[in-house]
Amino acid sequence: MISSKYFFVLFFCSSLLVMAQQPNAQVETEINKAGLKFLKNNNINSVSIGVYKGGQVYTAHFGELVKGSQKPPTDQTIYEVGSVTKPVTGYLVAKAVKEGNLSLEDDIRIYLKSDYPNLSFEGSPITVKHLLTHTSGLPLFLPAAMNDLFTNPKASVPQQYDKIDKAYSKKAFWEDLKEIKLSAKPGTQYNYSNTGAEIIGHILEDIYKKDFDLLVQEQFALSLALTNTGMDLNSEQKSRLAQGYWAANAQASPNQFNSLWGSGSGLKMTLPDILVFAQSQMKQDDPIIAESQRVLFEQKTLKMSYFWRVWQDKYGTSFNHHGGTTGMQNWLFVYPDQDLAVSIITNQSDPKTPQLLGKTARKLVKELSGI
Repeated sequence: MISSKYFFVLFFCSSLLVMAQQPNAQVETEINKAGLKFLKNNNINSVSIGVYKGGQVYTAHFGELVKGSQKPPTDQTIYEVGSVTKPVTGYLVAKAVKEGNLSLEDDIRIYLKSDYPNLSFEGSPITVKHLLTHTSGLPLFLPAAMNDLFTNPKASVPQQYDKIDKAYSKKAFWEDLKEIKLSAKPGTQYNYSNTGAEIIGHILEDIYKKDFDLLVQEQFALSLALTNTGMDLNSEQKSRLAQGYWAANAQASPNQFNSLWGSGSGLKMTLPDILVFAQSQMKQDDPIIAESQRVLFEQKTLKMSYFWRVWQDKYGTSFNHHGGTTGMQNWLFVYPDQDLAVSIITNQSDPKTPQLLGKTARKLVKELSGI
């Protein structure tokens, strides 16, 4: 019997993407154990866990979305997925590459509307590949004020972030970009950059002459029948958009505004939509998928493809990405060798949340591998 103090409600949905077999009770048991354990961590209100395994999808939801409501998330809950947007953006870039619309070796300045002599170091320019692998040398955020928020994060981070974001603009972004000074040759040092991911959004818009969100719909969501994926939600979808909490705050964080392209962290998705995306990554004979997973940068144990972090362990080669906003965090792990993917989302965000998510996801991979 589960203690009522956790306000625990569990919804299982065995939605089959491929009619493979009956639901696996062991998978369901492991998800249940992982969800209940995760819910015991400090400040955690809810968690949604999804597993794709062997042609079948399992989803489960625990806790309460709004503090005190005793109402859990469901398969219809739409989440801000933060930087899990980046592998989707990477897919669009891989598609453009395979279609011959751009080259990874393109100097990014050919797509910019102004002169940027500063976006090179000793004659070596930033290329599209450098943006995809976080080796451009560009800062984590533009505007620069956002970088300071997370150096010593306070309870007011969500409100400060929202204020800075809403006051920013693409015009200001281009002006700020002119002030950047590179300190190393692009392609030599890994330095995670949302700034670079946003420039990718502009490049895709420049190539296709369409807004980034429309590109996501036409070239990604429609092909996978993702009906709850995008940045510009309609009124009905907005009613299902989760709100989240920062650290121990009782007040919900503002939902992300996205003053730029949104190609770094702007997507919203349901858990089932994330799992459909994860299943698509198993199709390694698809030339676009294969290209998007191709390693473009390697340094010691670090490997990067098209925004995916590539990892090799005893379970095989995996592709993973973490995503977070000031109210939500999630982690997606894809193991094609195991025909396995794990997605875990919580509407709680602070510097400790990624470790909790990663630990839970890796434990599930361990328990579900070989089943």
